[in-house]
Amino acid sequence: MLYFRAHGFEPIVIPGVSSALAGPTFAGIPVTQRGVAESFIVCTGVGRQGKEVKLPGYDRGRTLIILMGVARLAKVLQALQEEGPSSKRDGPSFSANTPIAIIERGSMPDQRVITSTLQNIVAALESVGQQRPPGMIVVGWSILALWGSGDVAVLDEAPARDDDRIKKWLGGTHWRVKEGLDVGWWTL
Repeated sequence: MLYFRAHGFEPIVIPGVSSALAGPTFAGIPVTQRGVAESFIVCTGVGRQGKEVKLPGYDRGRTLIILMGVARLAKVLQALQEEGPSSKRDGPSFSANTPIAIIERGSMPDQRVITSTLQNIVAALESVGQQRPPGMIVVGWSILALWGSGDVAVLDEAPARDDDRIKKWLGGTHWRVKEGLDVGWWTL
């Protein structure tokens, strides 16, 4: 807006649905879900001129959406999981078994969704080969909330059950890759 205004044009902004909400929706991931995620935060994975940003800390009942962070995945993971107080994170660290999804080319016919845990997401991403920008990262328990028969008791149960919850969700594998859009989106 400022660029156009500075050059004598007053732009009209037409509101739409943010990719931060549309991407997870197309991937079957709710950003909030009763019993799993009561809130969400959207942030960027890279600051101005490539500088690192300070990411939010872990909150069991919150979904974290990181835009423009896939190319810097290793640094994002380090910031999220670094033990103790961190200059790269504002709050507690995330455990290695926290669910994570990388959504590439959300809403496009060649959309790809890679779901795993913080511990295994790098290997999962490497397993699919070349990245498909643009991409976003979603971190939190909402990722598994609607998978299969669902799991909406995350906030009702102690974190001690999380390893079993992850095993059930991933079906004994370390990650899952889903190519394309669900058939239902093509019938709309």
